[in-house]
Amino acid sequence: MLSNEELAAVITVGHETRSVEFKAAGQLSDKAYVALVARAALAMANQRDGGNIVLGVDDSNPGDSTGLSQNQVREWTSLDDVADKLNRYCDPPLILRVEARTHPNGESVVVVEVGEFSEIPSLCVKEYPGILVLGQLYTRSLRKPESSIYHTHNEMREVLDLATQKGLRRFRETAAGAGIAWAGNPSDREKFQVQIDAATASSELNQITSEAHFRHLIYPQSFDARKVPRRDLSSSVRDSAVRLRGWPFPYVNEPRNGEDFIGEGSSSTRRAEGWRFYSSGLFADYRTVGEWPDDWDSFGGRAETSGNIPVWFALLNFTEALEFAARLKTKLAIAEPLMVRFEMANVANMKLVVADSRRSGFHQDYVYASNFWASQEILVTDEVVISGTRRLAAETALEFCELFGWHGVTLDLLEGIQSSSLS
Repeated sequence: MLSNEELAAVITVGHETRSVEFKAAGQLSDKAYVALVARAALAMANQRDGGNIVLGVDDSNPGDSTGLSQNQVREWTSLDDVADKLNRYCDPPLILRVEARTHPNGESVVVVEVGEFSEIPSLCVKEYPGILVLGQLYTRSLRKPESSIYHTHNEMREVLDLATQKGLRRFRETAAGAGIAWAGNPSDREKFQVQIDAATASSELNQITSEAHFRHLIYPQSFDARKVPRRDLSSSVRDSAVRLRGWPFPYVNEPRNGEDFIGEGSSSTRRAEGWRFYSSGLFADYRTVGEWPDDWDSFGGRAETSGNIPVWFALLNFTEALEFAARLKTKLAIAEPLMVRFEMANVANMKLVVADSRRSGFHQDYVYASNFWASQEILVTDEVVISGTRRLAAETALEFCELFGWHGVTLDLLEGIQSSSLS
């Protein structure tokens, strides 16, 4: 998504580029105008990395445009309405994001970001006389920045190569899901694991990873080292942050820049936390368990344990992480599911405690003997984004509690903790 600074830089150039097209102001209710935007969007979707359509900028004089009215800004920043109007002309549907921006002259404009097609190129499925032709494939011309149905050899090869790469990736994912092993190149999961291992071993997170800690891992289904533009990393985390308990998950202050990530190092709070967000779309969050006392419902086995983990600590962290994953998926406009995996490390002989005098149900000390645990991968799909993530968090917390041998835990109990602890 173009920032104000990047928009200013493009306008300074004085003309459109292959990945940026200008459109003068128009209404979402104007069918001819929507058809023009749809044509540009179709062409953007059929090139690598997609592109941006800037509404409210006249391509004949981009530096002196009049922008959009406030009513037009409201119309064009309603993602549901914009997607509905544009996707009437497109199959498969386009991957879209919309945000308001400010022209260097102070006028309001809207940027429509179009993602590259996810599996197969998008075709025009509805005619609009003089603008859109039914059944046509639109691309961005290599000769000059325009959307066209007339393709050179190189333009057509670009689309075919992109579709072939995506088809091969999908085939590998299907084969892997069927249990077919591939020799040679690492799998997408293995590529993400390399980044996870790098984050875990980093010196700035050592204060956390050397102690008992939780890891919240969020990543797309497929690996692409450039899935998230570097310029979008910081804003994506900030805008997706969750504040269900009054403070943000994750905490974003002044992220440090790495070669292919941004991140925060461990803080000096009682329960240190830190994270990394990679341009591959991997978000890795780390936080210490902290030191929790025995509560009234404990059974005195403290000499045999190395520390306590409150039930609510795991449950609420899972809840916040899954909600963050859902918001991140929406923010990034990623069509494929996001995968979420929870892990804990350095936790051998830690004891589960209630740590809340209003709750009971323990009948013995519940201790975990192993040093590591990883949950099953949880798929955050578009359906999950709509329906909500809290039940998934409670179900994962149920699995977690049963690791310690507490089989009296129920979903009702865990969901009660959620509803009483979160806004």
